[in-house]
Amino acid sequence: MGEAKTLTFRAADGNTVKLEYHESLPSTAGLAREYAKAGYPDRYAVFTEKQTAVSASGEILSGNDSENGLFLSCILRPSLFCSQAGCLGPLSAVALAAALEEHTMRDVGIGWISDIYCDGVRVGCTSVESKLDSFSSFEYIIVSFSVKIDTKRFTPRLTDMVRRVFEEENQSIAMIMAKTVLNRFFVIYRDVKAPEKHLSNYAFRFVLKDKKIKFIEDGKKKSARIIELNKDNISLVIETKDGRRINVTSRSSVIIPNKI
Repeated sequence: MGEAKTLTFRAADGNTVKLEYHESLPSTAGLAREYAKAGYPDRYAVFTEKQTAVSASGEILSGNDSENGLFLSCILRPSLFCSQAGCLGPLSAVALAAALEEHTMRDVGIGWISDIYCDGVRVGCTSVESKLDSFSSFEYIIVSFSVKIDTKRFTPRLTDMVRRVFEEENQSIAMIMAKTVLNRFFVIYRDVKAPEKHLSNYAFRFVLKDKKIKFIEDGKKKSARIIELNKDNISLVIETKDGRRINVTSRSSVIIPNKI
């Protein structure tokens, strides 16, 4: 993995975050999981600009494949009930979309459940995993953010380049973006027990309405159209060719295109 570098900064919500940087990693989520099991503290994040095992859209990479971008996983040790943590996926997507808007002039939106689209192309996603202890409390939660960065969609702005040159640590653009993501996330995470306004923002940013997709029924792929997002439980409402409306709750039940 090479030598890691760690920096500490105060996030936008006033709390301290430790960010460990690697030039390359198979998966930031995998390393964060190891760290969480080893007892690393709340708000310890792992970051790389090159991931070799998993792509920004969550697909498994094979052979010598790798992907350049922003790959970031953060350990959380919250005092939450399971029901209160259920909205972390949508909230993390809202945070990532808002952060990316600070670094591009392109349109950024949210797919389902936590895919990120930029100019109609899926460029990344967020994911959440957790482990419960023997008392049904969370031992840890890991929130991961992944984005494929290219100069077409994320051209460094003049302000970014000036900061890169004159900032004391001479940080890369991806590192600056990683800080932006964490700042956005922790401001939203502060409201995790009362997430209504952020879930409304999620619904507002939803970009898949009226898009054609495939859904799996009885082991067969069938065509459908996305009608809307059910804001109450963040499920997908689709309409089949024969006019049926189906409420989809499992991501594995639908095949959504990478380009819309």
